Amino acid sequence: MRNLLLINFILLSSISIGQETLNLDYSLIVPVDYSNPKLGQTTISYEFGATFSSKKPTIFIIADAQQFYVRKGSVKQLQNSLFDSTFNVVGIIGRNNNDDLKNSVIDNKGDINWTTAYNIFSWQQYVNDIDAVRKRILGKNGRILLYGQSGGGFLVHQYLSVFGRYVDKAFTGAAVNYSLDYESRINHDRFWEETCNQDPTFQGRFSQLINNNYFPRDLIAMLFQRQNFFVKTDSLVYERNKLLNLLSINDTSSINDYKLKYQIKDILSFYNSPDGIPIKVRLFEFILPLLKNFKIEIYKLRPDIENLYFSSLPLIEVFSKQQIKPGQMEFNNLHLLKTNVFILSGRWDHTADYRSQIALAFIYTNHYLFIANDNHTFITLKNQGLYNKLLIEFFKYDPGDNNLADLLTKCEPYRWKE
Repeated sequence: MRNLLLINFILLSSISIGQETLNLDYSLIVPVDYSNPKLGQTTISYEFGATFSSKKPTIFIIADAQQFYVRKGSVKQLQNSLFDSTFNVVGIIGRNNNDDLKNSVIDNKGDINWTTAYNIFSWQQYVNDIDAVRKRILGKNGRILLYGQSGGGFLVHQYLSVFGRYVDKAFTGAAVNYSLDYESRINHDRFWEETCNQDPTFQGRFSQLINNNYFPRDLIAMLFQRQNFFVKTDSLVYERNKLLNLLSINDTSSINDYKLKYQIKDILSFYNSPDGIPIKVRLFEFILPLLKNFKIEIYKLRPDIENLYFSSLPLIEVFSKQQIKPGQMEFNNLHLLKTNVFILSGRWDHTADYRSQIALAFIYTNHYLFIANDNHTFITLKNQGLYNKLLIEFFKYDPGDNNLADLLTKCEPYRWKE
């Protein structure tokens, strides 16, 4: 996985407005810190899925620092699997892939300057990078379409809060946004309630596990958090109990197998390398709104939130010392946009709660909201071939068009109903 991120950047000539080009990959020099240009410059990369044509609308696929599916050489496949030849599809390979930039915050002793790291890998830098690519391809007032899922979906909304006037349409799936969770007092991490309601003995057995102190808390949280990605929803309670039993009897051999199965060893190795620096910055941005009243309850497990907390501890420490001043996205700006926004939410999403996704949708004047009877990755919609059809039809047709209305009717059996 790490090799996928080691990208050689080559600076190529810019695209002229109205020009068609056979080149698919480009690089662009941008400020290290847009708020302080004196800090120098760095390089970002972007790639087309097919030959660019000024006659086609242009979709930007947005990934944030903790996502890896938009990488060098991947955009052609993403265009074919998510979209079609109707569009120019652009993938931005973010500044988190720039080794020189990551290494610049590490001193000779191997210590990381997290204050500087936050300043150059914050979401404000990413949205400015996106806009720099927009202007490079389409000109100062060029208009784009945006797509992102999960953390990339969050970055789409952050971009809209600053540069939304240049976006005609945006589609986000399961867009993490814990500011809305905090403001609405929504607890998206429903692990404890769901598990204990299904098995009342879970609470007592978990308390005994904590008292035995066989495994560190951060590992326990990560095991249960990663389990969500490897186990079907209808098997979760059984698998959670199985994992708890193995932890409770100190079965280190089985737990090591889980660490391999759930890719925990690879993730921790990655986090502790220079590649993990921008990831930790992004995870800190996720949990930041929840820190206002956050605490770990010793005998109650919140694996999603706790995993975020442990993963971003270096940033939390410098934040508590007031060495960084994070900026929050401005929701009021979103309400003023004319952009058409499609919010796709999963009812059983363990990361982006469907209730805060409802709140997010209604911030936008022009919005579609579809709550699928599905999970964070929308596996049911994808298996039915409906996920990419929603993307294509939404971006292709105007609001109210019969083609989009017909597709939403076909999706109706997969909509969650209370």
